[in-house]
Amino acid sequence: MTSTWQVVHRTDDGERVGYLTPAPADARLVVPMTLAGTPAAGPLPVDAATALLTGTGLAVLARRWWCRLPDPLPAGVTAAGRPAADWPWRPTALVEVSPTEVRVRPEHPAPEERTALAVLPFPAGDLLRTAAPS
Repeated sequence: MTSTWQVVHRTDDGERVGYLTPAPADARLVVPMTLAGTPAAGPLPVDAATALLTGTGLAVLARRWWCRLPDPLPAGVTAAGRPAADWPWRPTALVEVSPTEVRVRPEHPAPEERTALAVLPFPAGDLLRTAAPS
């Protein structure tokens, strides 16, 4: 997490649900960021961004994500912070998200990938996408 990011917690239980980061083009707006360090939406006023994260910040983590990974992903843990040019975009699931790294696995792993994980740095930024790449 960078020093300009503000942690957002749910008020009812204190659970961390995302971050607010200053919008680059407008100092009055912020960008709501997921716990994986990807934008949850475009720039919004602080109240709207906070409401978005408290309402859906954790649920968004359960969706399909796309990440460039080797195919097949080797058993064990693969550093995927600098994808090789020949790694395709693959549908993935988030396994673990922390303020230091994001762990993913193939969404539908081949038998040899069942013990495989890929590690991305936090924030994951452009290393993760929520829509299939074109």
